[in-house]
Amino acid sequence: MGERYLVREAKTREELDAIMDVIWSANYTPYEPFMQLFFPVLGYTAACRELAIAESKERFWQCHQTDPSSHWFYALDTTTNKPVGSAQWVISTSNPFAAGTSKLTAPWWPEGEYRSFCESILNQVYRPRSNWMTRPHCALNWMAVDPAHRSRGIGSLLMDVGVSRADKLDLECWLEASAMGRPLYEKFGFHSLLKIAFDIERPCASDEWRRCAHELTPDPCFAMWRPKKSAAAGELRLPWALGTEG
Repeated sequence: MGERYLVREAKTREELDAIMDVIWSANYTPYEPFMQLFFPVLGYTAACRELAIAESKERFWQCHQTDPSSHWFYALDTTTNKPVGSAQWVISTSNPFAAGTSKLTAPWWPEGEYRSFCESILNQVYRPRSNWMTRPHCALNWMAVDPAHRSRGIGSLLMDVGVSRADKLDLECWLEASAMGRPLYEKFGFHSLLKIAFDIERPCASDEWRRCAHELTPDPCFAMWRPKKSAAAGELRLPWALGTEG
């Protein structure tokens, strides 16, 4: 496995575009509602899907270019010279929420109930980070493995590159895990702290909102935390006992 798959950090637009192809493939087998929140296909034809893929590639490249904490890694299949797995690790060497946090928006959706629903879900996932990710840390934002290459250790390779960097920098780690991904993360020392279920209720909800709730509500996820390497040998102190600058 180690000889067939090599982990590299993406440096070019071409590499990140190939990473996005992996993410699209991975999240439709099986179908993951969270995918549609980030990458809506606004229509029913192949052309609509291609437009959505192109938009997502441009958006993620621009975000990556403007965020020095963003690090995208991919597993390269040396037999085909194509990426077959990817992960984004965000490395924050200071409190990223020192200036506070603002409401997340989803401008990739047209104005309307779908955008409002998407923003509601995203804020339920990411805004709580401002309460617990206040110390320097590494956060896993994305993890995807091409369906044809699963169960070959690719997820472990992508986890190892992130936690190894965290250990070198003596940083704790955070992520939000699906039920499917949770066992992998536990193997790398992550602890499940709480389960996040989504509030999709709205007084006098429109038919469109109810449709969003039916089609796009993700399964509950788990907030997971990995302590600093330097803390592993001593008594484990959970994150809420560490203050803001530990």
